[in-house]
Amino acid sequence: MNRKILVVVTLAAGILACARSRHESAAVTQPASVDTVSQIRAELERVYDQNTAAFLRWDFPAVMALRAPDFHSITPDGVVRDRQTMENYIQGVMNGIKKWNAITFAIDTLRVAGDTAFAIVTQHLDRMALRPDNQVHRVETWVTQREAWVKHGSRWLLWRVDQLRDQRRLVDGQPG
Repeated sequence: MNRKILVVVTLAAGILACARSRHESAAVTQPASVDTVSQIRAELERVYDQNTAAFLRWDFPAVMALRAPDFHSITPDGVVRDRQTMENYIQGVMNGIKKWNAITFAIDTLRVAGDTAFAIVTQHLDRMALRPDNQVHRVETWVTQREAWVKHGSRWLLWRVDQLRDQRRLVDGQPG
């Protein structure tokens, strides 16, 4: 009986280990050199520029092309939003924006492990957007979040967004 339990536990542990994504297992690899991290930071800054440009021209396919096939986010309350849910969310945000005033992404820190780059990013979005009162208002939002980027061929794609904090929203200069 104990042997059967041991076999089942061993098999379950093996299945769980195999089910881990390459992104999670990359976190246990040796950290990248300072030169490598600097190069990857420059590459990611170019991707952020592409992402900003795609938002500014309301190019939804270009925005989503910068996301991995298994892109997802994890909200502060632990809810996982899969790629389809995030596509709907991003499309909804873009549909409500009438004019972009500014989009800023800043990489605060960057850690690279294997084919995964973990960036702590501060984001500020300033736009004229339709609100629930069916009027256009100036909406500014700020957030600091962790973003995990994975290498797909020669491109970096956003795989996961989590650890959202320091969220703030102003509507016409007032908290809202």
